[in-house]
Amino acid sequence: MKILLTGRPGSGKTTVIKKFVKMFGENVVGFWTEEIRDPHSKKRRGFTISTTDGKSSIFACIDILSPYKVGKYGVDLRIFEMTVLPLLKKSFEDERKIVVVDEIGKMELLSEEFVHTVELIIFEGRSPFLGTIPSFDVHPLVSRIRRSKDLKLISVEEKRKEEVLEEIVGLFRSSHVLQ
Repeated sequence: MKILLTGRPGSGKTTVIKKFVKMFGENVVGFWTEEIRDPHSKKRRGFTISTTDGKSSIFACIDILSPYKVGKYGVDLRIFEMTVLPLLKKSFEDERKIVVVDEIGKMELLSEEFVHTVELIIFEGRSPFLGTIPSFDVHPLVSRIRRSKDLKLISVEEKRKEEVLEEIVGLFRSSHVLQ
């Protein structure tokens, strides 16, 4: 069972992922990203990445000087790859775990090694998978994911987050991934 959530920014994809991880923590391996907001102005300043093994790092920020940029954010690919890739590569070792990837987006896709690893997990791996992609094709991998008949694509909207969470839990349970 491989499920991808899609939707506009702010639709609740990460919220669904985090709730899923909280519900089934011992059965999942992977990461999620979250916004960093200025406490006073409330403006977005960057993004953190958090892993199921308890690591958290800032990997994109307006203050990061990097040759890799998405909009106004500098992306620290070294931090991203050091935080995420060992965990994702290790996921090949345990098919009983659901691999969680939030998100397969512009910043993450700057890493060629991430692209390759995610392709292997989604298209060749036997591990169950739950991930998120943007609502539009930002990279050839996102296009390929959207076209795949072997993946379940679910649209997330703010008002449907709880329904989507119930749906994915039901899908994983009916495929005997979760008991």
